[in-house]
Amino acid sequence: MRQDDDPAYRALWRDALQQHAQCFRIAAGDDVPAEIPTRGAEDRLTLGAFEKNALVWIVSLERDRGVKLRHKALLFRMLVASEVAGRGVGNSLLLEVLSRTQGIDDLRCIHLTVLERNQRARDLYRSLGFVDFALEPEAVRMDAEYMGEVQMMRFLRR
Repeated sequence: MRQDDDPAYRALWRDALQQHAQCFRIAAGDDVPAEIPTRGAEDRLTLGAFEKNALVWIVSLERDRGVKLRHKALLFRMLVASEVAGRGVGNSLLLEVLSRTQGIDDLRCIHLTVLERNQRARDLYRSLGFVDFALEPEAVRMDAEYMGEVQMMRFLRR
């Protein structure tokens, strides 16, 4: 994504946190930068999909910077606008992320976290080869309710 896409990114991120708070570990009031978190380096990227000039899907990936951890990358801030949910947009762009990671030297796996009750997202990740490897019970509190957070990963090559 380009820097001039920042306003569209910010609007989609804000709307998702307000309308679908139950799907994210981040709250609308958290002090988290709402601009595009990565900029086009080979080992970090943010992809988005536009429909009728509106940004409807985003995802970011960033390789770990530690010398001993550079074989891993984190997939984060994935969201799909409600109006295109269920139409395969998320699947298509995740496939693009996976394709782009093939060219990153020595990158072996992608990690992500997802709230335990976000079954739709978990099913999408599983359909693309991600597997659960840990569950943190009561990781996130929303109002008076606690929910677990699932850690998932996918090997790119072995």
